[in-house]
This record gives sequence, structure tokens and C-alpha cells, in this order.
Amino acid sequence: MEKKNKDLMKLSTLLKHWSEHNESHKESFIKWRDIAENYNLEGVVDKLNKAIEMLDQSTVYLLKANEELK
Repeated sequence: MEKKNKDLMKLSTLLKHWSEHNESHKESFIKWRDIAENYNLEGVVDKLNKAIEMLDQSTVYLLKANEELK
């Protein structure tokens, strides 16, 4: 297999891995956001919600990039 094909296969694998990794981070963010919410830490909850939104956006872009490889 030529180098370009190997590189593109590796990139596709990485894009999938990164999107899945984002989901595991998201679960952790949600858990700790909920804990912060129990302590009425509104500013922390707000920042974690924004981080969750940004992580979701990142995942969308990673998956779209992977689709373009196909």
C-alpha cells in the first residue's frame, strides 16, 4: 500500500478515536457539572456547559472530516 493510502487510513482511524475520546470526556464533564450544580456553583456549571457544547462541536467537525476522507 502506498504511503498516501496508509496516511489517510491512519488519519481516519485517529479522527474516529478522537471523536470517541471526546465522548468519554463529555461523560466526565457532565458528571462533574452535575456535582457542581448540587453545590450551587452556577459559574462553574455555566463554564462546564459551554465546554460540553464546544466538545460536541469538535466531535461534529471530527466526524465531518472523516466523512470527507471516504
